[in-house]
Amino acid sequence: MEFKIGSKYTRDQIHTLYFGTPYPRTGSGNWTSGYVRVENELIIFMNINVPGTTGHDFPNKYNADENRIEWFGKPDTHSGQPTFVKLFNGEYEGHFFARWHTSDLSFTYLGKGKNYRFEDGHPTFRRNGTETTTVKVFLSCENSREILSNESEQNDLSSTFALEKHLEDFLVQNWNQTQLSQKYDLLFEDDKFIGQQYATDTGFIDLLAISKDKNELLVIELKKGRASDSVLGQIQRYMGYILEEIAEEGQTVRGLIIALEDDKKLRRALVVTNNIEFFRYKVSFELFQN
Repeated sequence: MEFKIGSKYTRDQIHTLYFGTPYPRTGSGNWTSGYVRVENELIIFMNINVPGTTGHDFPNKYNADENRIEWFGKPDTHSGQPTFVKLFNGEYEGHFFARWHTSDLSFTYLGKGKNYRFEDGHPTFRRNGTETTTVKVFLSCENSREILSNESEQNDLSSTFALEKHLEDFLVQNWNQTQLSQKYDLLFEDDKFIGQQYATDTGFIDLLAISKDKNELLVIELKKGRASDSVLGQIQRYMGYILEEIAEEGQTVRGLIIALEDDKKLRRALVVTNNIEFFRYKVSFELFQN
């Protein structure tokens, strides 16, 4: 079957293309699961960065740096099973569809899988909660990089802080619960908090802190999503201002970038930068019954 890369299809539409009718609501078999075989074609339905609707939560994701999809099989699967053997050796043609919201009934067609490799024994759970393992598959889809990059970036950001200001306020309000508070305090002057949106001649520093021994100033730059190497020039300008205009004799200045994730360019740049560090943040949400 031929599908159009970048177009959206529901399970019903795909079933109709093969059989002329939507999939049956009773006895539908694998059409409601993560993948289903039609003759020598394997139709894969992936949820990326969101839990599935069948009681499983596989960490399927797209690795933009390596242009690689990471996809997990069903519980109790491994690379030696006939479905995977035939997929990897080319007997089966894998069609990959993805969505980033489980409320979306449509899946975006990414293309045919290629460059497969796998790892067996990834821990997971059956629907009843018992432990088991599954196969983790690495692959790429030709001509789908732009689709995956755009979708993943938009949906990564939607699950993080809506604005960098929110991340900034959260850190200020919860400073004492972070590991940074063990060494640094946010900057005060005459009992007045001045360490948030600190003005310089090249812009505003998100957060400015000082070590408890007063020997080091810490410039903190926040990014709600992915930070790239362009942030280095920004934070270095701020650090230069603090060193030349604010730091007292004997005080040093360091930089810290905090973001949801980094990229390869930033990691490379940080290798040769000895006074700037990178921290990732992680958002968690819990409910407690009174």
